[in-house]
Amino acid sequence: HPLPRFNEANYKRGRWIPRAELQTKLDIKISPREHELLVRRLGDVANLRISDPAERETVQLYLNQFRRGYVHAETVTKGEDGETKVVTVPKVGVKKNNGRRGFQDHLGRWHAFGRRKEATAFAWVVPVATESAVEANEPAEVVPKVSDDLELDPELPLAPAPVKIVDNVPAHAHAPLGDVVVNGKPLAEYFFHGTDRDSVLFPFMVANKVGQYNVFLRVSGGGRTGQAEACQLAVARALYMSDRKAHVPVREAGLLRTDGRAVERKKTGKPKARKSYTWVKR
Repeated sequence: HPLPRFNEANYKRGRWIPRAELQTKLDIKISPREHELLVRRLGDVANLRISDPAERETVQLYLNQFRRGYVHAETVTKGEDGETKVVTVPKVGVKKNNGRRGFQDHLGRWHAFGRRKEATAFAWVVPVATESAVEANEPAEVVPKVSDDLELDPELPLAPAPVKIVDNVPAHAHAPLGDVVVNGKPLAEYFFHGTDRDSVLFPFMVANKVGQYNVFLRVSGGGRTGQAEACQLAVARALYMSDRKAHVPVREAGLLRTDGRAVERKKTGKPKARKSYTWVKR
């Protein structure tokens, strides 16, 4: 079978075994150029259309030893005539969770990440539920119970003192209240501007699920506005993957798409990206 010409569409960098692991496996030294050529050739072979099923299976078994995460296993079976047969069962490693689309981790939290300008945010979304809702597997609204003895501030007689939360209803071990924590701080303490806080909570407003999820965010890089929009993208992805049918408005609002706009770089000989100095004849 003649190999097709190299096509960039068939070349996937994370599809084959890394160079360091391949050197250890074959006990030979492989240069980066040799590994690149090998990966390209393996991609071409993997995209061949072989009509013979037996030959196609043979080629796939040969390629599996170069795939990333491949584990070779053999199963011993006994036939009807009592003979022992060894059947080779190829197993490909489990695919990595896609943080761009969002996934559920081993603790049941919906996890996703988002980027905006120079900021990167990681979000963990946990639904808030009562004990009865946990049994019925349905989310429930959270109503905070406030202490009755509110004292007035003597300096501002018309303004009440800060409210002290005594108990939360419902009191659940995993999620007592729909809180939003950013880098270990409350949302209002980390983002001072109301527009940034609204940007982070906008996916819940679109889905009409404000206060029904606990959100834990870790964000770094960029400024406050870029971080807020990166958090918005991460939260929207995690919220949408938790229930796609119920959160269709999040997708229709365009909250799952990355905004790739960024500040244009400064040019040499100009004060800014496009601004020019005043032309002087003499």
